[in-house]
Amino acid sequence: RRGVIKVLRLWRKIIMVSTPFILLPLLFVSDSVKFRCAYVVAVIAVYWIVEPIPIGATSLIPVVLLPMLGVLSTEKTCLLYMNEMIVTFLGTLIMAIAIEESCLHQRIALGALCLLGTGVKMLVFGLMAISMFLSMWINNIAITAMMMPVVDSLSQELLSSHKDDHAEERDTELDSLTVTPEHLEKGNGCGNDLVYLNGYAAEKTAPGPVKRTARADQKSPSDDLKKRIRVLLYLSVTYGANTGAITTITSAGSNICFQFVINDEYEGRAPVDYATWLFFALPITLVGTVLIFLLVVPVFFRCRRPEIDEDGGVSAMNVIRRNYAALGPIRFHEVAVLLLFTLLVFLWLFRDPMFARGWATFFSITKPKDATAVMIAVVLLFIIPAEPKNLTSSPGLVTWKAVQAKLQWSVILLIGSGFAIAEAMRVSGLSHLIGQHLGSLAHLSPGLLMAALSIFCSFMTELISNAGTVTVLLPVFAAMAEELKINPLLFMIPATITSNFAFLLPVGTPANAIVYEHARLKLSDMVLPGFLAKVITVMTTVAVTYVIGDPVFGMFQYPDWINDASLANGTRV
Repeated sequence: RRGVIKVLRLWRKIIMVSTPFILLPLLFVSDSVKFRCAYVVAVIAVYWIVEPIPIGATSLIPVVLLPMLGVLSTEKTCLLYMNEMIVTFLGTLIMAIAIEESCLHQRIALGALCLLGTGVKMLVFGLMAISMFLSMWINNIAITAMMMPVVDSLSQELLSSHKDDHAEERDTELDSLTVTPEHLEKGNGCGNDLVYLNGYAAEKTAPGPVKRTARADQKSPSDDLKKRIRVLLYLSVTYGANTGAITTITSAGSNICFQFVINDEYEGRAPVDYATWLFFALPITLVGTVLIFLLVVPVFFRCRRPEIDEDGGVSAMNVIRRNYAALGPIRFHEVAVLLLFTLLVFLWLFRDPMFARGWATFFSITKPKDATAVMIAVVLLFIIPAEPKNLTSSPGLVTWKAVQAKLQWSVILLIGSGFAIAEAMRVSGLSHLIGQHLGSLAHLSPGLLMAALSIFCSFMTELISNAGTVTVLLPVFAAMAEELKINPLLFMIPATITSNFAFLLPVGTPANAIVYEHARLKLSDMVLPGFLAKVITVMTTVAVTYVIGDPVFGMFQYPDWINDASLANGTRV
């Protein structure tokens, strides 16, 4: 029996070793490069789902298998890990680190919460809206991690006076765990009175025993309501962060992957840029967030009004104001970062807009792209001093040490591997082969197909990262659309957007995992409301596509740029 238990504990390792052998028949079905490419895609997909090794390590597998199986050369595969879109994403991450280092995001978040009042629903809406807005520009992993101490304080103060004789939140002393200076993880000088201790927020104290909140058994209706309010406060952050990440074409890895696939397939002729994507995705973000608040929140309260003592609301607001006051007066550092960020958005929006002549057109030979725009801002971040009054000793608005410590290389490698897989599927003809077989769905209307593919992607992303989902499926959807004489954007853009709506499982996104582990939620806390949030956001995406998809992208018309791209490529595989 012990041997069986040991084997079960090693199930990930067993799958890691057995998967390449189980899938070997794909290499012998045919000598075609298509099936060799299918073998690589299948192995990597299984590793993405099971995660027997870190995702960053899995993302390096294409560099090994694609050249060895004769699908892509080593040189071409490696170049896909550092192309123009990867550099754009890299610059976006560095800008996000600069915002985090300046504490600008905390000032925005706490300042907005100060204006929203003390009601439970208003605080939930505030957390959701703030997370949504910040994740439009900053990686949602960083936003979620930043918001956790804020929610810790709010939930503790808001619910501390909401007690009864049956149950209450009690401070449990952890005798086996003491705080030493090594355990204390200092913030970045933002005036935050909380530190992280093994994933939990604790007050800064001298070395010694630590007290943290322990959940009591839920026995009374009052205590059950309190538990649901606590869960809702935490989930509102991940709902807002995941929904906001679709808004700009640089705000999520899946969006970057879409940009690569569409440019790779159609030689950059598709009418998709920063401005048009923003115009299309912003209504989905706003409507989806509002509908989640209006429809999911009542489910938590079972259509009852949450009654929280007035003292609890006042205490929560006092905590917010104290944390905001701890930031001190606004500094040059924050203002400079905000101005550079505004400059970056301006450069992206007006680089080459569809409605006017952009600044990039003045460089007629080289025609700079989004990577040039973001690197203008990034270089200035290192040049401009954070404290102009102390020029001799002042660091820049961001330091290279901070970039090295906080840059998410695993995400960059994941996107690079996605680019390699997408290119391999295109070059080998695998995506075209699958698209031809899916041509049997021609009897379905384009709108119905779009809705079905969007739903499929929204559930697929619960198992595989959104970047992985997009890079595997979008080339297939593009080939399928061409086979059916449908605009590929009708399938590809909604699928990309819905691949970000992973609300059901902790493994869906890193933001979900952070909330799940930090708040010590149960799986049922996420699955039931998450399913409703998924239905709302997917339906919103489908509805917005029907309403403005054609005016913005001409989605319901077969475009000429497909034929132009085919001529530029010669013959398609």
